[in-house]
Amino acid sequence: MSNRGFFLDQLFSGQASRRKVLKQATLFGISAAIAACGRSGDQTASAPDSVREVRFTHGLGLCNMPLFYSIETGLFEERNVKGRLSMTIGAGDSAVQLASGQVEMAVTPYTNALAAYTNSPSFQIVAGSGVEGLMLISRPEVQSIEDLRGKKLGTAQADTLEIMGFDYLQANGLTYDDVEVVYFGDSFETTAAIINGDIAACTLIEPYSTSVLNQIGGNRLGDGIDLYGEAYPDCVLAARKDFIEREPEVVKNVIKTFFEAQYLIENDFQSAAEYTVDKYYKTELDNLLTAAQAQPPGVDIRDKRDFMFERSDSMLALNYISREPDDDFVNFALLDEVIQENPELWERVNVKSQV
Repeated sequence: MSNRGFFLDQLFSGQASRRKVLKQATLFGISAAIAACGRSGDQTASAPDSVREVRFTHGLGLCNMPLFYSIETGLFEERNVKGRLSMTIGAGDSAVQLASGQVEMAVTPYTNALAAYTNSPSFQIVAGSGVEGLMLISRPEVQSIEDLRGKKLGTAQADTLEIMGFDYLQANGLTYDDVEVVYFGDSFETTAAIINGDIAACTLIEPYSTSVLNQIGGNRLGDGIDLYGEAYPDCVLAARKDFIEREPEVVKNVIKTFFEAQYLIENDFQSAAEYTVDKYYKTELDNLLTAAQAQPPGVDIRDKRDFMFERSDSMLALNYISREPDDDFVNFALLDEVIQENPELWERVNVKSQV
């Protein structure tokens, strides 16, 4: 079995030791870095007025809505971009695909991006996609974070979900020694586990946390806002460095499209939900509409740069990285240019950076 196959098999089972999974993740990260070297620089720049197909990878949460909406409504084509989605396998796969050169851009949790970048610094975060929406939820019998002591906590490895859960435990005087952490490959596995009572609590993204709470009548122990403040980032928009250098205008057109999508989603989420439910979000439409209030789109996250770098402390504590990322991990130069050149795009969206 390949390194990738072993890693995913162990990850999905939720029974592998933390040390073994981390070892396999490191091996696969090295393989991805080698693969990146072989794939970089093999694309040619498109003509200014031609439609440029851009290969994207993505996650499952509402923070991916600007990407899904832009593809389903044809927004990308209005700026001479055609988005092509690459299938993802499990938690963190989007960042690995980006680092290894399988795609040119990705919507991915920034913590997964952080881990992949320290192994293969071949890409940069260029903008945001979705903010807030990370939930720590529990079954009815668990009333507080303190009640998690000695119980099973489900999460996604190295994801923003795990880092938030880890930070919540620390903020309440608990550590991983006080709980039994169980890893799942995706939100569907986590959802099934807490509904079935296999775990007492979990960290989960929208719209799936809303769906779970509606089914089990559980508790929302935290939504990240009391821990991180409002408009904290979850998924971010990232692009490979060689792509940024070769075709910056195409990257800017993608950012512009995300701003347009944010505006349209914020002003008619019913329509956005109808475009994306079932195909991208496996939940009831009512759940998706309710969940939208907890995880809005957010493209301008320039004021969250330090916040993302600060999460390196938790990543280091969990042995997901051996060093902090360098300053090139985040590059908001093109985002700045888009806002300066197209102020109307920024002025009409609801979620704005404080920069």
